[in-house]
Amino acid sequence: MGKLPVSDKTSNFGVKPHIKKAYYPAQLLSVEPFRDKDKNLKEGKYGHQLIFEFAIYKPNPESGAPIEPMKYIPDLEKPDVVADVIIAKFVYHEYKDRNNPGKYQTAITPNSAITKLLKALGWVFSAEDGVDPEEFVGRWVEANIDDYEYTSGDETIKASTIKDINNYEGPEVKDVPEAKKREPAKVEKQVKHAAVGKSEKAESPEIKEKLDSIARLEQLNKDKLLTDDGLKQAKEQLETQIEELRKK
Repeated sequence: MGKLPVSDKTSNFGVKPHIKKAYYPAQLLSVEPFRDKDKNLKEGKYGHQLIFEFAIYKPNPESGAPIEPMKYIPDLEKPDVVADVIIAKFVYHEYKDRNNPGKYQTAITPNSAITKLLKALGWVFSAEDGVDPEEFVGRWVEANIDDYEYTSGDETIKASTIKDINNYEGPEVKDVPEAKKREPAKVEKQVKHAAVGKSEKAESPEIKEKLDSIARLEQLNKDKLLTDDGLKQAKEQLETQIEELRKK
């Protein structure tokens, strides 16, 4: 990406993840310019934005250190598939120059939102040199996760958003599982079958696989990696699929 200019002047993607509102340790995975489908820079209301993608981790309740990535169900048609929670934060890095149409000026100023974010990632503000946000990929922060609603067709859906980014103040991070970006994984089958109202003596392998998935999702919920709502929705889908299979 290269360094972005800095000024010392002040200035007044399927189902989206949903987790409990709270503070979480988060790791910066990538920084990309906000572009349209043709790869052209997409102009927002005030100028150009960067997309900071953060993996959200379950915190150790005592130290606040990250343990492993939070989970969600990205496709309710495939409720036995889970993915790591990765949330994007859009931040302006260039503002439209009101005095020169078609021109832009840096948004990286002492009191701007992007400067606050970069400082949380460890940057020390300097107007003498530029800053390359990609240099901070892999750094840890504390993410304040809040709810927001969006519409999909006639349905209103609740999802998670990063309300604010703060400095990570927990212990040194060591040996935590790496979050996988956009790579949903099938639920592991190393658990006992969940009861769904019928003896499993003669259950088909396909039904047993779905029962395994329910048990694994229940364990993820118990481990506080999957929300109650996420578990409820996934179980409803899986149990419906099981009943349909039993009718065959």
